[in-house]
Amino acid sequence: MVIVGTGIDIIEVERIRKACINPRFPKKVFTDREWEHIESRGKNMQTVAGNFAAKEAVAKALGTGFGKVGWKDIQIFRKPDGRPYVELSGQALFYMSKLGGKRVWISISHIKELAVAQAVIEG
Repeated sequence: MVIVGTGIDIIEVERIRKACINPRFPKKVFTDREWEHIESRGKNMQTVAGNFAAKEAVAKALGTGFGKVGWKDIQIFRKPDGRPYVELSGQALFYMSKLGGKRVWISISHIKELAVAQAVIEG
């Protein structure tokens, strides 16, 4: 496996809880499909924070951060067994192609106060 990009992010769960009080925040950061997935998991703020951190980690792995890539260009979901996976679209897919990336590997973890995510792009 050739690694063409890596990224990591950590976020305070409370910061995301406060941001979600404003209904514009989730609509800005998450697609409707992602939010439905989050709601199906009980709208757990640790999950929301983990998904937020995962988006940040992927944007860093792409070498762009947010600005060149939109929040909704990176979607985070869970497989039935709970493993997270990433779906890219728009500019995120463009930068993935530019890197020669073939797959994004993602890991998300959290404790009560913090959520962390790491992304590795395989080329």
